[in-house]
Amino acid sequence: MDALNAQISERAVRLGYDESIAAIVTRPVVETALPAIVILNTGVVHRVGHHRKFVSLSRRLAKAGHTVLRFDFPGLGDSSAISGDATLLETNLAAIRLVVDWVERTFAIHRFAMVGLCSGADQSIIYASSDARVKGVVLLDPSVPRTKRYHMIDFYRRVTNLKVWTNLLSGRGRFWSRMGRALGKDAEAGIQSEPFSRPDLESPEAIAFLEGVYQGALDNDAHLLAVFTAGPDYQHNYREQILHALPKVQFGNRISLHFLRDCDHTFMRERQRETLYALIGEWLQSHFSSLEAPQTVLSQDDGIETVEF
Repeated sequence: MDALNAQISERAVRLGYDESIAAIVTRPVVETALPAIVILNTGVVHRVGHHRKFVSLSRRLAKAGHTVLRFDFPGLGDSSAISGDATLLETNLAAIRLVVDWVERTFAIHRFAMVGLCSGADQSIIYASSDARVKGVVLLDPSVPRTKRYHMIDFYRRVTNLKVWTNLLSGRGRFWSRMGRALGKDAEAGIQSEPFSRPDLESPEAIAFLEGVYQGALDNDAHLLAVFTAGPDYQHNYREQILHALPKVQFGNRISLHFLRDCDHTFMRERQRETLYALIGEWLQSHFSSLEAPQTVLSQDDGIETVEF
């Protein structure tokens, strides 16, 4: 498909009845029937992504034949905040639906794939469970409950890590911060506090919710690509953890799993991003290349190995 690698178009748009949602649409100059790609914000990072990785990813996917839209959730980046009683999750899910509806209406594309990192991954799978138009979800470090195997791996990692013992003997690290809180001491006593409070993903309610949204997406005939990095080692540390953590989900052969031991959470280094781009591109091609349509020039207006534990 050399023609697809020749050129792409890119333009800024504003969506919604009040044009409150800011987005960038990146398109190939050759029309295909490939799914459109919607890329979600990561936390409070706006649509370019850490290290501009979503800019590069959008352009690469457009060269491969996909229409790609990346946008800012309400109140982030260039999108206006929305007042009302809706929760943050409800507001973001409504914004995703608005974007998907706009792409379908504007470009007559009826199949979609979502891409998200961290909170963006979580919102991708939640949305996919409620919209049958989503046929693919790329999950980058999604939230996953910890398992017995996780704790065994984590324990071994800690007891074989010299830094852990150094911190223990010098009164630093997580152990002493927990002891400080238990004894009523604060940071002024020289004891470091935990960097953040981790959500309880192991509660029965959280597991049931995650099982429900993952199964819902699969029931909608979506394929999943889950890429885990070594960055959030407080949350996951091996490739199959999502399968063990959500045993009631019938993943079957509908999920592709990768654990990238040499990648951090934000894919800071260029070689890490290249690995990510290749994984996503190859996965999309393997699942959706048969959907290509005869090539039509559009108006300008309009080989990676899995690293396992």
